[in-house]
This record gives sequence, structure tokens and C-alpha cells, in this order.
Amino acid sequence: MNARRMWTFLALSLLGVSAVARTWETPAMATWTEDPRTTVTLAWERHAEGIGRVDCKAAEGGSVCGATESAAARRHVFTLRKLRPGTHYEYSVSSTDGYEAQGRFWTAPADPEQPFTFALHNDLQGGINVDAAKAVSAGVVAANPDFVLSTGDLADSRYAGDYAGVIASWNLLFECLRDELAAFVFQPVSGNHDEPENPDSFWHRLFELPDAHDYVLDVGPIRFILLDSTEFEGPGRAAWLARELQKAAFDPAVTWTIPAFHRPPFSEGERGGDAGLRQWWVPLFTKYEAGLVLSGHAHGYQRMKPIDGVPYLVSGGGGGWLYQVDPNHPDIAFATSAYHFVQFRVAGKTIQLEAKAPDGTVFDRAEYVARRHVRVEPAFPARGETCTVSYDARGGPLADAAQVTLHLGRDEFNRLLLDVPMERDAAGIWTATFAVPDSVKWHLAFCFFDPERGIWHNNHAQNWQALVASER
Repeated sequence: MNARRMWTFLALSLLGVSAVARTWETPAMATWTEDPRTTVTLAWERHAEGIGRVDCKAAEGGSVCGATESAAARRHVFTLRKLRPGTHYEYSVSSTDGYEAQGRFWTAPADPEQPFTFALHNDLQGGINVDAAKAVSAGVVAANPDFVLSTGDLADSRYAGDYAGVIASWNLLFECLRDELAAFVFQPVSGNHDEPENPDSFWHRLFELPDAHDYVLDVGPIRFILLDSTEFEGPGRAAWLARELQKAAFDPAVTWTIPAFHRPPFSEGERGGDAGLRQWWVPLFTKYEAGLVLSGHAHGYQRMKPIDGVPYLVSGGGGGWLYQVDPNHPDIAFATSAYHFVQFRVAGKTIQLEAKAPDGTVFDRAEYVARRHVRVEPAFPARGETCTVSYDARGGPLADAAQVTLHLGRDEFNRLLLDVPMERDAAGIWTATFAVPDSVKWHLAFCFFDPERGIWHNNHAQNWQALVASER
């Protein structure tokens, strides 16, 4: 038994978790499976069957909901609908086998300008340090965000060794996160230790999610794109990712596009970044101007300087063994090897970041301001139909241009299609409307230039792109 496995075994013993336990009992957990503004899903699981009951009320008063199951079950799942947006609720759950619990959750605001906070809490397992995991979780509870996001490695399904070890690992997670799960919506995406690629993985059963692997979530002005980044998954998910990034980038109701997944494409130190994701996903983040990319996996904290215009954050200090990082790497704005979580304050076009030690001490701060140069209407142009490209030159090399031209190509500019002079409106936005050529096979590729001075804006040499609509 290696040192990491021995530590896990000792940790389970100290918690009184039987290594031969055959099943788990999960505490009540709140997640979003539908519209976060008006619904929440509550779920818990017991050894014995019973009939479940949920009651909830808005903390501010005036809104009450409840439901009772019609048949006995071990796993109890309730999706509560028609809730009030932007509201904190208190709930109580029970089942006739004797289980009772209380908790609270929050619904996302209908107004994208309404401020809110969320915490990022990753990497509790993989040789868990129980004291550290509990301390970080207590710090999250004390910080009191509106919800918690996690990019996985919650337990150790993949490397537990046998069935009993898998069960013990999940029971350990629920013990460490008990208060956190009762206090907030906890919205995860899987990590490699969670074994998401296994169709028999307990990951698929324990968390009620829109999809077990990849899904999107709109919270206020943010569209989160959550992906399974298990080894070798990059190429197979690139097409889905491109379409979701395009939907978000060209949707005027979306201010921020934030992809979140476990393995980081960029990481400097003991655990490096994933080369496959750098090849398949990173160019898409630039082409579609992602506002921030969140990952874990490397057990430390790394806030990157923007890479090809995109900020990346690696946060893996939730309780697993810490790894060394390289704080002096030229791509890193700040890095440290420490247990931590990250709290974000979202207010419209501004996101403020605070990286916090378990006791609440802030060891890093940053602010991000939403800036998007391009939108396309319709979001998926159709061959032979009219398309409009809008370009906000502010903050770019063409900010003071007297004239801007749209440079349009087929696919990866393997063929130049046309140059279209753009017109500037009263708000300073340049627009060009044209018919999409029938010759486009996959997507339009485009950038912008000033014809008078010969200055180009080609988006860090990646250009922009718009996938064309599928013909039915």
C-alpha cells in the first residue's frame, strides 16, 4: 500500500467509516438540473426505503412550497419548480425511515445586473487530507456564497481499488462536506478521480445534474459551460464545445462565457497542463472570447495572465495533497501551493476574485471586466442567407480607425471570400451585413482591418469564427 492509499485508509478509520460498508447514505443536496432562476432539485439517499417529503419557504417570507412522494424508495429526488428568482430559501426534508434534515438554497436572479457571489471548491480527494478538506469546507460555509461550483475530484472512485473502497471514499466526502452541502446549491462537474467515463460509476448516480458529463448553466449574466475533461476526451467534445461557445458568444443576453472543467490546459509546476486540451479547446476559447476559464486538478493555486486574450485560473486546494507550483513562470500572475477556495463577486460586467485560505484570509485578489469584440446575427448563419457581424473596436488595435473592413474567409481561411466595408453606428459599433456564400463548408472565419493604415485585428492570430447552420 503506497503512502497516499495508506493515508486514505487511516482517514476513513479516524472518521469511523467502515471499509466494508456496502452502501452509502447521502445527505440532502441541492443542485440545478433545469432553470436555476425558478427550479432546484433536492436529493438524498438512505439504506432503507421510505416515503420522502420536502417543505421549503423563502427566507424573506411570502413563498412556500412542498411535495410528498407517492411510493417508498431509497433515493429521494424532488425538483421544485415555480420558485422566485434571486431568492434564498430554507427547506426541511424527511423520509419515513427516520431521516430528517434542514438546509437552504438560492435561485439565480432574473435581472442579470443583480449582484451575487459564488465559490469555487475543487479537488478534495485523490489521497484526501481530512483535516484540510474539512477546514476548507468550513471556510466556504463561513464565506456564505450564493452557490458553490466544483470542477471535480470529489471522491476517489477511480483509484479506490475495490467496491468497499469506493463506497468508503464517497462516505468520506459526504462527511467532509456535510455542512456545505446543506448550506448551498453545490454544482459539480466530474474530475478524473470521479471516474466519469465508467458507465457504472457512482458519479452518475450520486449527483442530480442536467447531464452526467457536459452541460450549460445560465446564472445571472454568466453562461457556465461545464465539461468532462477526462483523459483523451478533448477531441470528442470539441464540436459540442464549439457550438455552445458560439451560442453564448453571439447571445446578447450573455455577458460572460465561463468554461469550467477539471484538467487545466495551462499549469506550471509539479503537475503540468493538458496538451490535448491546449490543442483542441484553447483555440476555441480565444475564437469565441471566453471571459474566464476555471479548472482544478493541479493541487495549488495559479492565476494566469491572459493567454491569447483569455484569463485562466487553476484552483485545486480543496483537500487533496498539495503540489508545488512555479510562481515565477512568465505566464503566471500569482501562484502558491496552499489549501484554499476562491470566492467570486459578480456584478454585471465586473467579476471580482478573492482566493481565500480556510480561515478566510485573502491571499490573492483580481478583477475581470467583460469585453467582447464580436457578435454575429443570427448566431448560426445559414448559407445563402443574410448575416450581420458586429465589431466593437474599443480596447483593440482598431480603436481609433476611421474605417474598418471585415475580412471574410471560408473555414480556416483556406479560401478568401470577400472584404466587406463596415459602417459605424451612433454607439461606435461597426457592422457589416452580407449574404453567406454557398461555398462555406463548415464555418466562416473572419477578422478586421483598417484599409487606410493597413492595421489588422486578428484576435491573437486565431481570428474569429461562426459555424454555419446545419441544413435540414
